[in-house]
Amino acid sequence: MERQEMIRRVIELARSTGSITFDQLDDFLSSFAVEPEDIEALFVALRDEGIKLVEDDPS
Repeated sequence: MERQEMIRRVIELARSTGSITFDQLDDFLSSFAVEPEDIEALFVALRDEGIKLVEDDPS
């Protein structure tokens, strides 16, 4: 999967709650070959969108 598409899909997943858990992110990324640069770009995009990475499900 192209990096921008991966980032778009993660943001779409997290946008409704404004956060994403480590487990959700891990589940999503586990089926893709992800490089360290992809993770860094994803974290920057999440921060820019105001989406928090959290330990547990906030609901």
